[in-house]
Amino acid sequence: MNRICYNYKNYLFPEDWAEYKLSQLLEVVERPVNMVDDQEYNLITIKRNFGGIESRGKLTGERILVKSQFEIREGDFIISKRQIVHGACAIVPKKYEGATVSNEYDVMNCNNRLLPSFFKYYVQLPFMRRYFYIASDGVHVEKLRFKTDAWLRQKIRIPSVMEQQSITSILTACDKVICLKEQLIAEKKKQKKWLMQNLLTGKKTLPGFKGEFREIRLGDIGNTYAGLSGKSKGDFGYGKYFIPYINVFENTVIDTKKLEFVNISENEKQNKVLYGDILFTSTSETQGEIGMSSVYLDNIDNVYLNSFCVGFRMNNFDTLLPEFACYYFRGSYFRSVLNMLAQGATRYNLSRSSLVNICVKVPAVTEQSAIAEILSAADREIELHKKQLDELKEQKKALMQLLLTGIVRVNTEKVN
Repeated sequence: MNRICYNYKNYLFPEDWAEYKLSQLLEVVERPVNMVDDQEYNLITIKRNFGGIESRGKLTGERILVKSQFEIREGDFIISKRQIVHGACAIVPKKYEGATVSNEYDVMNCNNRLLPSFFKYYVQLPFMRRYFYIASDGVHVEKLRFKTDAWLRQKIRIPSVMEQQSITSILTACDKVICLKEQLIAEKKKQKKWLMQNLLTGKKTLPGFKGEFREIRLGDIGNTYAGLSGKSKGDFGYGKYFIPYINVFENTVIDTKKLEFVNISENEKQNKVLYGDILFTSTSETQGEIGMSSVYLDNIDNVYLNSFCVGFRMNNFDTLLPEFACYYFRGSYFRSVLNMLAQGATRYNLSRSSLVNICVKVPAVTEQSAIAEILSAADREIELHKKQLDELKEQKKALMQLLLTGIVRVNTEKVN
């Protein structure tokens, strides 16, 4: 693995792998489209980090401003000239046969020495990414212009078509496993969403529980407190007191990696976040981000909120459990209530007075505990699958580096 680097000359490819210039393997093709005003065209774009192709939608010719369009076909290799330093290239799959791209893209064909399915993995090697960068001109990374001819003069070493096919079959199998894991995670998230929509609102009742939901006003069971005022971050002057502060990041668990340091006055020390507090965003440019509660903090000392957040602290846990409240406040019903209360012209704001006047319906604390445990178990299962997904991606990355450089060879006799 220590042989993997960004310099092509340092790679120890097998001796039986042939060396070619990219121009000996790829040919630039142009299929101009004679655009008709009332005809519909499928426009595509290429995602960064070798994320593949996605549709930009279908438009009629009269609505397409850039008239210089070119047809693409299955198996074409496409490069986004302005985004290639970010890995914006892809092989065209069958579903995008006949779609169109503008002259901001290079369209190429692989000859009989190079399989497109192999090349889509090969271009992700570190030295290939460097080739894309050194073949681009400009003063800003977002405005670099790709020089196709310079890139095509670069050299690579590749195995026989038979071995390319073997390598591709292994990496394609990895992709399928990753895809299945991603689908499983998406399904688990749907299941959790269904549980939240039904258990948190009383549409479904857990076995053994029959009590009615009770309506409570948040201000009757707790109080709000503000985040830190606009203190200077990173001001480490002599004699000043510094303390970690924290943001509410969507629906994610807060951890110490997101802590920063700010100066804090003596009067603000009383607003330190405690276990069981529920944290909200109080201002945002997007209304839908208002009111996202964080998971309550545990085992984190001396933490404060920033000025864009507000905390809610319960007087006791006899009426509302923080474990249950975290899920309840992230539920679709409560989010819709908060969005109606958020006001503003350019930024949406949620006042502390509006928050304490909200009435909610919750079950008995015993049922709250049971619901929270079910949803917590769902979260743990999703996190486990996410961890496994990350491991699968790392395994595939390692396989690519080993197989695509010949450090590990494959058995071509078993290729179907």
